Amino acid sequence: MINQNKLYSLTTADLKLPLHAGRGYPANDVPQLFWPDGTVCWLANMYLLSGYKKGRSRRNNGGTLLTWAKNLSHIIRWCHLNKVDFIDLTDSHFAMFVNSLKIEKDSEDPTQKKRQDTQVATICSTILSFLEFLDKRIVGLNLIGPTSKIRAEKKTFQVVSKSGRRINRSGWVHESIPSARKTRRRQPISTSAVNRLYEANAAMDASPFISRRRYIMLRLLEITGGRRMEVALLTVKDIENATKTGELQLFNAKKPGDTYRVVPVTQADLKEILSFIKHYRHRVIRSTIGLSNDHGSLFIGAESGQPLEINTLTTELYLIRKAAGIEDEEACLHSFRHRFITNVFRNLIKTHHYQNESELRRALLSSETLKLQVMEWTGHSSIESLDHYIHLAFEAESNFQMTLDLLQAKKVVDSLYVILVDYNKRFQSTKSNPDLLRSLKETIAAAASELHVLLSQPELDEE
Repeated sequence: MINQNKLYSLTTADLKLPLHAGRGYPANDVPQLFWPDGTVCWLANMYLLSGYKKGRSRRNNGGTLLTWAKNLSHIIRWCHLNKVDFIDLTDSHFAMFVNSLKIEKDSEDPTQKKRQDTQVATICSTILSFLEFLDKRIVGLNLIGPTSKIRAEKKTFQVVSKSGRRINRSGWVHESIPSARKTRRRQPISTSAVNRLYEANAAMDASPFISRRRYIMLRLLEITGGRRMEVALLTVKDIENATKTGELQLFNAKKPGDTYRVVPVTQADLKEILSFIKHYRHRVIRSTIGLSNDHGSLFIGAESGQPLEINTLTTELYLIRKAAGIEDEEACLHSFRHRFITNVFRNLIKTHHYQNESELRRALLSSETLKLQVMEWTGHSSIESLDHYIHLAFEAESNFQMTLDLLQAKKVVDSLYVILVDYNKRFQSTKSNPDLLRSLKETIAAAASELHVLLSQPELDEE
């Protein structure tokens, strides 16, 4: 019988679906939904299969399809509890269901709601799309619409992209669903908040492995500007390859297909991550799934040795933020991405001493090369999508490679500062540790070597 707390399971790695005669298509990590009594929920699985056929993401243990499955689990559980089938739902039923989502309390803190209005709206959006799917396939059902059993209306509305382009979107609207709050652009996480997160992690009561994994997670978020999926999908091989090139390859979660981007990283940071792999990750793999079964994912579970789910990174940051007592600003995974992009442009401003935004705009006319390079680092799909950050910085007419070298040198110094603060805390909390001292020496040597190369520029010939 399926676990009542989780109404889905993922297909195995060897599963193939015969979508066309004579050919099997890989169908690993496709969620399968069940009723709470363990029987298969066929109608919901038909909806997930339609998403699979459309090529919806299954990356990182289910991807978009897993999100759909989790959202549908709510209506499956409610219908089972109230002995109502999907095709028999009425407007009153749906209103009662939405209300149950809104009033449910957090099990750890009964004084707080379990989910915000935006989460309720997101769950309901998936469910209404599922009910529309059923309505189109069962003749005469008349399940959803302005005058149907569930009185909902499909509306088209406009959203404005980061580039300022207006995009038409459509979605179902029902009077019981809370209105989504006006979206606001997240701000970069501050240096003060980042330092508090590092300090809180060092002071938290956690195993050495968990503590180091959290530190590496924070560091990668800060130095790569990676989205949570991109960081979650990093592998040991990615880190090893980066030590040879000085650039870390990340999967680009916002572009179709298997597309990647590269971000320059310091050897000091890479040494720290390799140290985590060698002294912490390696031991967990050996004691859980065994070295011969190592899948290569960088972030793994302490007890299972399996790759971490994306949501686990979100939970980890929530726990660190709570321990740090950060309430005066938003400290989420994506705010690290805004910090990374902002710092790229801020460093350019400092390098070229731009005085105002007008000067930056004029500089854009001659900065196409660097702009394309920044697009590569950040994973943006168009130049226009970077306009939000224009007021912070941009490179103009000086030597392109020298600019990049100076920025990379500053990153080395910044990285080394964070690493030394962390080592200081680790030395204070442990007894004499030769491995820790050896690791620190290797990190400092890597940083010194990298700085020597970056700052040893040939002197200009005098005229």
